[in-house]
Amino acid sequence: MSTRRLRLIPYLLVALPIAVVPATAWQGPLASDSPGFTEAQASAGQVEFARKCAPCHAPDDGGERRAPALSGPSFRDKWGDRRVRQLFVRMRDGMPPVGVRPRGDGYTNILAFLLRKNGRTAGAEPLDPLSYDRLALGVSGQER
Repeated sequence: MSTRRLRLIPYLLVALPIAVVPATAWQGPLASDSPGFTEAQASAGQVEFARKCAPCHAPDDGGERRAPALSGPSFRDKWGDRRVRQLFVRMRDGMPPVGVRPRGDGYTNILAFLLRKNGRTAGAEPLDPLSYDRLALGVSGQER
């Protein structure tokens, strides 16, 4: 390598990070590795789920399943790496397709219950249903 090229190396080492960092710095809102929710939210969501969602999504009483399961491997495969807000908007805008919809924090609480049902642990921070956090549910039956 020529002496002239060797003299350029220190400048390149300084210039490269200056050029690359701004290009990679903005990748959307910052997100944690998983959403937070409280036990109170999940417990309230369990009650709301039993009233509004279970007739179609959870036929544990020997009923016929009319809608996809909201826990287990197939649910985690479909939703596990998506963002909290994607599932919340899907629930809010389309569920239930008929009948009385949850009010107030109903959908947020149901979402907290679904997170708990799929292996997430409650904490001190309440769930922000419009966050960009990933659901982080694991895939193919893995619990996280």
